[in-house]
Order: sequence, then structure tokens, then C-alpha cells
Amino acid sequence: MNTYDKIRGDLRIKMDNQRSNIQKVLNGEQNLYTAKEVMTFYTEIYNYIVQGEQQGQMMYELFKEYIQKFLQVSEGLAKESWKGQKNFLEEILYQHQIYETHTRILQSYFAYLDRSFVEVSNNTTQYPNLKQQAKKQFYESFYIKLFSSIKEEFKTKLKQDRIQLDKEQQLQLQRVYKIIYDMKAFQDIGNNQLIQKEIKEDSKTYYLQQYSNFQQQSFLDQIKSLVQFKQEELSRIRLIFGCEQNELQKELIDLFNNYIINSYALDLNSDNNDTLKNIIFQDCYEQFGQLVFFFDHFKSNTHIFVKKFQEIIIQQGMEIIAERQNRILQTKIKQEKEDQQNKFLEQLISLQQSYKKLIYEHAENNQFLLANLRVAFEIITANADQYFIMESLLQKLHTFTLKRIDIGEEKQLKEVMQLLECFQAKDLLLRNYQNKLAQRILTLFDYHSDIDKQIIDQFRKTFGPEHTKQLESMIKDYEQQKNEDKISISDIEIQAKILQKEYWPEIRPQLGLENILILNQLKAAYRQKFNSQQEKNQLIEISWQDQISMMELMFRTNQEYKVIIGVVGGAILLQFNDQNNPLTSEQLAQSIGVNNQYFLNQIKLLESRKLLIRDGQAYKFNEEFSNPKLKFRVGIILESFVEYQQEDIQGDRKIAIQAAIVRIMKGKKTLTFQQLIQSVKEQLKMFKPKDTDIKDVIEILMNNEYLKRNQQNMNELIYVS
Repeated sequence: MNTYDKIRGDLRIKMDNQRSNIQKVLNGEQNLYTAKEVMTFYTEIYNYIVQGEQQGQMMYELFKEYIQKFLQVSEGLAKESWKGQKNFLEEILYQHQIYETHTRILQSYFAYLDRSFVEVSNNTTQYPNLKQQAKKQFYESFYIKLFSSIKEEFKTKLKQDRIQLDKEQQLQLQRVYKIIYDMKAFQDIGNNQLIQKEIKEDSKTYYLQQYSNFQQQSFLDQIKSLVQFKQEELSRIRLIFGCEQNELQKELIDLFNNYIINSYALDLNSDNNDTLKNIIFQDCYEQFGQLVFFFDHFKSNTHIFVKKFQEIIIQQGMEIIAERQNRILQTKIKQEKEDQQNKFLEQLISLQQSYKKLIYEHAENNQFLLANLRVAFEIITANADQYFIMESLLQKLHTFTLKRIDIGEEKQLKEVMQLLECFQAKDLLLRNYQNKLAQRILTLFDYHSDIDKQIIDQFRKTFGPEHTKQLESMIKDYEQQKNEDKISISDIEIQAKILQKEYWPEIRPQLGLENILILNQLKAAYRQKFNSQQEKNQLIEISWQDQISMMELMFRTNQEYKVIIGVVGGAILLQFNDQNNPLTSEQLAQSIGVNNQYFLNQIKLLESRKLLIRDGQAYKFNEEFSNPKLKFRVGIILESFVEYQQEDIQGDRKIAIQAAIVRIMKGKKTLTFQQLIQSVKEQLKMFKPKDTDIKDVIEILMNNEYLKRNQQNMNELIYVS
């Protein structure tokens, strides 16, 4: 027997034994053959092939013949397996397993054989890949006979499962679709695309019908049904059509998003749909959380849902603003106005915190929702009178200094800061806060180290340390500077606190009290003594702040009292020292040499503290004055509270805009005008710059040759290093 006949005889024996081997594999009694089991047989084939081209061709044709024989065996086993007891899909899957097992066994032979042919001939075209041919013939034989039945049965079961939600059937459908999906690599690619198209059309029709059914339900039942439907349908799609890199799965999910999620989002956003408002106003918090889940935590349809969400918040905020402003306009009493301002701020804070709580507890603290909540309050505060909001915020901050901040108060302070983050003119508020704090410290000696520092620390966390540096320096300067030694003239003592002007705001009004002679003498003596203690090259220019100068007076009524009072207030009281005759405000002003609003404010202050009493249109000292404290303070009333107006900080804002432009252009080198304007707005957090202001600064920088136009694109700017 020659070598070829021996190999063919051995191969026939091996092929004939495959029936029992395949059954064992199908029954799980053994695994597929490994290379070691057939290595000796492969070696004989390889040695025969290398004898020459004729031998190689004979062996190649022999193996091609056995491919067809294997398929015939598979088909025979498949026919024998049909007993009529299983459903059609189960039978298809079983037949597929038989065919596939045969092919895998065949491939275990051919994988080594293919390498042998390539190594011998170094020509892949002469001997096309037997392993691939075996797989191709397997699919063609299987699908040509069974595809039509598979497709119709698959679609029928797919529709049934939408109602029955049978997990086992879904897994079965998944395996069948995997068979269909694998067609795209072979001749049945047209049929593969056809069934995908039919599945998509059926799904579209199904989604339209389902959404029509949902629209008939109440808004609470509708949300419940939509959430449940989404969970079930997407789970089915991902399970059944979960083949690797499967485009149909993505297309079906897109269809669901379009005909279910998008449709519901558009309905929510319609003018006559109050579903979202009802959910919020009726405290349906669980349903709100379900909506967040339904919209994939805002990974899709964000622009539609969030727009409606913002509109509801903005509408509530604007109603609060309109109501409080109307009430304040109708109120003439100062205390009632302050009460209305407090209520206004408390309502805005309560509104903001209620939405933060809603998002935290029922929307998993969704960061995108929180960001859009902030945008809503930025719009609310931008549409309100900026000074009205600023007054309310400063007044609220002042209340924290009236008592020790406990845990509850600290929480309220943080809530105020969260609203302040949304305020447009943060720089203006911060400047006015610093001015009010300076006035309080210097005119009332009212400084609470722990509380004031805690408020400033909240400012620093909210705005950043670069914006609170001036405030922190002012406090540090006040704490570090000690009172200088006292100076006496004619039994009158004077003591001063030297502060660094650069850290402190200007205290208005600037006031010169040259007519109060003793004050001028004391200031001159103090200046001389202070500078005599300095080195000649370290003389300091002292700028005396007459408007906040204080004096201590001693007087007797029912008891002897000492009062610390502003110099002008003290000068007014001294007019009644010799005789307590009634004097009009004009007479007092003429005697002291001060006649302005500041002077009238001090008279009102003395009257409110019952040191002066009315006598017709005139005033006189209250000889029946009494006070539980023998030594007390009377502050100074300066101008009205809004010390810094918008125009007072325009210069600072232009400097901030200029610095932002330079920083941006240094990094980017080139930007269009619009890109630069947008970047500046994003970088400046303390105020909202106008486009015109940014353009003005750009023009200045171009004139100073820091920026220039790109000659190839005149709308583009180039940074000049």
C-alpha cells in the first residue's frame, strides 16, 4: 500500500468515527480534539505533501471531499434529532449546534493542514484556506435551507416576548439572532439586512402605539409606565441584540429614544403641559426622581427637560421679586422695608435650598441639574434690581454679627453664600461689605473676631483668595496695630490708632472740622509726637479721619456718666455745657462750622439716644437722661448704606478685563473676537462684563500693541509677545 492510500484509509477511519465523537461532544462527554491528539497524523500528511506539487494537490482535493462528507453527516444527525417535541427555534438551535460542532472538529484538522500547505508552497492562492472553506460551506448549507423559517419564527417570538417578558425565551432569541447576525460575513448578507429592516419597522410601529396608550393615562401613571417600559424594553434590546459591535442594537435604542423619550420630552415642554410643574408643586418627589432616571440622568434630551425645569424655577423667583418689590414700594417706614428685604431674601434662599434638596435626595445629587439650577438663579438675580438684592444680602450678613454663630447659623450663612454665588455684581457687593465692615469697626468699635473671620472665610471659599485679599489684609492690619500713647493738652487727652491707608476703604463723607479748635491742637500735637519717634527717613504722612474721630465726654444728670461719641456729636452736646438753652439745627451748625447731611445725621442720632430732646423746632440737652450703664458708646451715622455705586468700580472692572484678556491670549496666541469675548466671560466670575466693555479694552490693548489683527483673517487677533 502506497503512502497516499494509507493516509486516505486512515482518514476514512477517522471520519467514520466522527458520529460517536460528535454525539459525545453534543452530550458534553468530551471536548473538541486538541492538536496533540492528531499531531502524529498531521506529520504523516505533512511529509507526504513536501514530496512534490502533485502529492500536495492530491491531498488538498482529498480534504475538500471530506468537507462535503462532514456536512452530509451533520445534516443526517440534524434530521434524526427532529422528534416534533421541541419548538421550532429550539430545533433550529440544536441543528445549528450539530453543524457548528462538525465544523469546529473539521477546523481543528484543517488549521494545522492549512499551515502545512502554506509552509510547503508559500502560496496561499494555490491552496485556498480549507478552514475558511469549511466554515463558509457550513453556513451556506445551513442558512439556505433554514433562513426563511428562522426569520419569520424569530419575528413572531420577538413580538410575543414584548408581552410575556420571558427571560429564557429572550436568551433563546439572543442565540438565534447571533446566528442571523453571523450571516453578514457570508452570502446571506442581503437576508441579514432584510430582517434587520423588518425588525426596525416593527419596533417603530410598536413604539408609536405604546406611546399613544401612555398619553391616555394620568401624569403620575404615565411616568410610572414610561419608566417601567424603558427599563424592560432597553433590557430586552441589549440582551437579544447584544452581539459584539452590533449596529442593530444601537439603531433600536435610537428608535426608542426618538419615539418614546424624545416624544415625552417634547410633550413636557409644550406650553399647555404642566406635568413637571405639578410634580414639583404637589411634592411628587419620587416621580421627579423617576423622570431623572427616564432621561438617563440627562445624558439625552437635556436641552428639552432642563429648559422646562429652569423656566419653572425662574417663574417662581420672578414672582417672589415682583411681590416683595411692590410691598417695599408701598412701605414708607424704614423698619418695615428692612423686614420686607429680609423676607425677600429668605424666600429666595428657601426656594434655592428646596430645589437643592430635591436634586440631592431624589436625583442622586445630579451635577448637571445643580449647574442648571445655578443658571436659573443667575437669571433670577439678573432680572431683579441689583442694589435691592445687594441691600438684602448685606443686611442678612449683618445679622450674623449680632449673635454668636452656632451650627444652625453656620448652615444659614452657607445658604446665603450659595445665593450670593448667583449674584451678578459680586465685586460691588464685596466692596460694599468691606466698607460696611470698616465703618462698623471704626465708628462703633464693633468687631467680632471669630464671626467676622468666619464670614470672610466663606467669601474666600466662594470667590477665591485673590478676591478677599483686601478684606483679610484690613482685618490683619486692625488686629496688629496697637493704640498709640495718649497725649494731653489742657487736661484733654487724645489717643489714636495708626492704620495703613492702602488696606482700608475711603470712609465717606470726608469731613474737615477745622472750627473745632481743641481738636486741631490735639491733632497737631499728636502728629508732632508720632513723627518725633520715627527715623528722619521714615516719616509717615498721617491722614486724620475727622468723620470717624471719637471723643469721651463726662456729664451728670441723675448720675455721673461717660459717653464715647463722635467728635461732631460731642461738639453738639458741648454747646449746652454752659447754658441749656434751646438751639435750632441752623444755630448749632453755625457754631460748630459743619452744615451737611452728616451733621443732621448726628443730631438724629443724639435724639434717638435721648441725649437731646425737642423744644418746638429747637433742641436742648435732656437733663433727665438716665441709662443703666454709666459708661456707654454712641456711634456715628455716616451716609446712606450704598457707599459704592456701579461707576465707582468701573476702573477696577476694566483692569480685571484687561488682565483676563492678556492671560487668555498668552496661552492661546490667536483667537477670533467672539472666541476671546466668550473666554473672558467664562473667566471673570465676580461680575458679568458687557461685550462693549470687553471690546473697548481689546481696542486699548491693540493701540498699545499688545494685540494685533491677523492680516489673512481680520476677525482674528494675535498676541504680541
